[in-house]
Amino acid sequence: MTDESGKHEVTRLRNLVRRLKTDSIDSAELVASLTENPICTVDVDESIPCVTVIWKRYASSLQLRFVHEKILELLRQRNLRAVLGDDLALPTLHAEDQRWILGDWIPRAKEAGLTAVASRRSASHWAQIAIDSLQAELLSFVEVQSFDDWITAREWLRTRIPRA
Repeated sequence: MTDESGKHEVTRLRNLVRRLKTDSIDSAELVASLTENPICTVDVDESIPCVTVIWKRYASSLQLRFVHEKILELLRQRNLRAVLGDDLALPTLHAEDQRWILGDWIPRAKEAGLTAVASRRSASHWAQIAIDSLQAELLSFVEVQSFDDWITAREWLRTRIPRA
């Protein structure tokens, strides 16, 4: 990442944080803690290694983008190559957010080294249709696979990460 793009990333994240802090209590809690908030849990699974995202409920576009920016930050800081998501409780993924993920976030994540994404399928029919559509597009960038359960998703992802 160049100095200029790094400055742009910092500015982007600061703007999201500023907006989230005044958006709602849930958004402020998300900013305060990636692991203890009502939206999702974002962490690192060292055993794979990868960034994990467990969605707990609906995320607004602002919240979703903040979470993705933090995922990107973790990918870069920890030199990680994969994301493992649990989409079971994610009720929807808006078309505008899908376009943002594909057109903005994925190219930056790919540049940061992202090579594989595994996820547990959403319980919501409509969310899964959106996620399937998004994942079909992602295949031209990274390896992607959805599973019915978390354990199988983890094991598949583990086989995609080269060991040092």
